[in-house]
Amino acid sequence: MIFVHDTRDKANKHDNVDSYLLSRGHEIVRSKLYVGDISLLMNQSVCVDLKGMGLKEVYSNLVQQHDRFKRECVRAEEAHIRLVILVEEKSIRSLEEVEEWQNPRAIQYAELAMAHARGKRLSTKLPNRPPISSKRLANMMRVMSAKYGVEWAFCSARDAGRTVEEILLGGGEGG
Repeated sequence: MIFVHDTRDKANKHDNVDSYLLSRGHEIVRSKLYVGDISLLMNQSVCVDLKGMGLKEVYSNLVQQHDRFKRECVRAEEAHIRLVILVEEKSIRSLEEVEEWQNPRAIQYAELAMAHARGKRLSTKLPNRPPISSKRLANMMRVMSAKYGVEWAFCSARDAGRTVEEILLGGGEGG
């Protein structure tokens, strides 16, 4: 089988996925995809958007780059492409578990706020607003699913290649 890996995705960024697919006898070509990061050459009705940085990358997409991310979801929906967002997160397997995720940004914010309250680290600017909660992030993910048909799937980095193969060759479901 020939897989297409998007050229806008940095080369070697998802070596774990590429290595797995190559080890299974698949070929990988690099070309621009309409949406997502990886698909099948002969059937691009299903595309996988790889989130190798895990929920930190999802947070960034949904909170800081929301308009760009939404446009990609809308493009997929309008083109009748099943878009599966594959989040590489070792201990998360569902949107319910996302609600319990410990966002490193929230931890850093709380530590800095406490330091400021004690008169410490004042040279480090405290953001105007704290990061959104993990519950709110999970709800934003659910809204993207409801509005645009985006599917969420979760796996460890070690299982990402196998999961991509399952999703694109059938049998793999988003969350």
